[in-house]
Amino acid sequence: MPDDVPLLDHEDEAEDIHPRDLWAIARFLGPFTRPYRGPLFALAGILLIETVINACFPLAMQYLIDEGLSGEEKRLDVVVGVLAFLALGTLAITGLGVALDYVNARVFTRMILDLREALFAHVQRLSLPFFTRTHAGEVLSRFSGDVVALEGTLTTMVTWGLVPLFEVIYSLALLFYFNVWLGLIAALVFPLTLLGPRFFAARAFALSYDKRQREAEVLSAVQENVSAQGVVKAFGLAKSTRARFGMLNLLWLAVSFRVHFLGAMVERSSTTGVYVIHFLSFGLGAYWVYTGEITLGTLVAFEATFLSMGYAMTYVTQYVPMLAQAAGSIHHIDDLFAQESQVLDMPCAKALPRLEREIVFEKVGFHYAEGEFNLQEIDLRIPKGTFVAFVGASGSGKSTMLSLLLRLYDPIKGAILVDGQDLRTVTQESLRAQIGTVFQDNYLFNASICDNIRMGKLDATPEQIEAAARAAEIHDFIRALPAGYETIVGERGSQLSGGQRQRLAIARALVRDPAILLLDEATSALDYTTEAALNDTLQRVAEERTVLMVTHRLSSVVSADHIVVLDEGRIVEQGTHEELLAKGGAYLALWRSQTEIFDEEADPLDDVVSSR
Repeated sequence: MPDDVPLLDHEDEAEDIHPRDLWAIARFLGPFTRPYRGPLFALAGILLIETVINACFPLAMQYLIDEGLSGEEKRLDVVVGVLAFLALGTLAITGLGVALDYVNARVFTRMILDLREALFAHVQRLSLPFFTRTHAGEVLSRFSGDVVALEGTLTTMVTWGLVPLFEVIYSLALLFYFNVWLGLIAALVFPLTLLGPRFFAARAFALSYDKRQREAEVLSAVQENVSAQGVVKAFGLAKSTRARFGMLNLLWLAVSFRVHFLGAMVERSSTTGVYVIHFLSFGLGAYWVYTGEITLGTLVAFEATFLSMGYAMTYVTQYVPMLAQAAGSIHHIDDLFAQESQVLDMPCAKALPRLEREIVFEKVGFHYAEGEFNLQEIDLRIPKGTFVAFVGASGSGKSTMLSLLLRLYDPIKGAILVDGQDLRTVTQESLRAQIGTVFQDNYLFNASICDNIRMGKLDATPEQIEAAARAAEIHDFIRALPAGYETIVGERGSQLSGGQRQRLAIARALVRDPAILLLDEATSALDYTTEAALNDTLQRVAEERTVLMVTHRLSSVVSADHIVVLDEGRIVEQGTHEELLAKGGAYLALWRSQTEIFDEEADPLDDVVSSR
């Protein structure tokens, strides 16, 4: 989104449609109109010409009746001339209308495309904390509900908003031209048709934002339920989830019913006012024709103009609820645009060269929320080519170490240095370009195996993809599939086993040719046989790379160059497997709790030697 797009004032909840709200909407959309100034000027020109021609029709009707059809001498030339004008005007209006509709559809749909892309790009820039605290449905509702509502408002703005509004303006001028007194009576239509819509539209406007919020909650519930179908079925949660969804749906219903009913009342109150004023003006006009105060042509033209203005006002008042919903949608979209990334590149950030010497954690402190630190005073030096394992109880800060190195977060205290450069002074892109990451639950896209591996390096050649698959020891399996590398893996890789998904994730990391390989519980969700096979693979691919592994299973780290034991965010021990067992501290306790082969009298080092 352009930097100069202002945010609407969310604290000033709308109770009515004020000019400042319309101005705020115009300012919000302003940057998105700039690329289309030419077509928009053309649109305005077509609209102006069409308005002038439409304004001539009632005058032509008055002239036809009074000069061509009334009186003792009827004039054929007037009848033919007026009918010719009406025919040509009709053709012109038709052509202009088609051009108007074309330009209108083209410009405003492309504006919506630009808005959707700006919103999506903004989401990509947000840092991980936003996604950890925000339901996916709340983000999706901006695209599925708010942008769609705004699209409806923009694409109908000309036909339901501007054209009727111009028609109301020129019609009112014509009514006073035909007869001042009838014009004054007709002008009473404005308070009668606007007071009711104003009353109902104000409440619809105030509720539209709540409606969007309820829609987001419903969408979040659907998204969560679809993702958790395994748990839902395994624990028999279908009935309770239906009940929860039904409750959310009822909350949506309560707001949605009021919004739609109030929107309908806007139209109903408007048309009622038109009917009342029409009866008064037509009755008085008919009487004045009878008494000779005005001509029959004037009454007919006045009647046609008034009815046309009444219909136009109905369109305008029907457009008000759409405008109210669009304003609510813009408030909702602004909530997302207002979110700022917590991890940003400095203006002077430079590209980070490929790792040459070491990674250093220098008195690093970090917490996810205000309160106790998740990491405290972390001092650690990792030379290039070292295999480092982080172990410890859940919540001790192991995965946080990897997240900080990836710059998913920035340290609250201290710094992380790569070859002496603080990560906050280099670009995120250059840092992550030399890091390959394998998580416990790696997300696979519903695409081909080839495309999923290529996600690690978008310009990877088929040869590089195959080489990565061979290194991850999954090439033979892929070749045995009927479609080979073009096999679709299904949503989240559902067509593959856990071990196969992990090997694809390893291939995706390796295709980057990373200098640093991060393994975050990469094998802990697998059975021991599959884990052992994957650990052998990881040992081979880790050669000549700097590897940081987080794991709960100590059997995976026996051969690590350096093991770091974390407890409550602090490093309590570090060393090799044998050194840590010999210390008889926290690592030994973890080892015994997992292996259950040590007794109080046994020498742990002897057991390790025999086990290996």
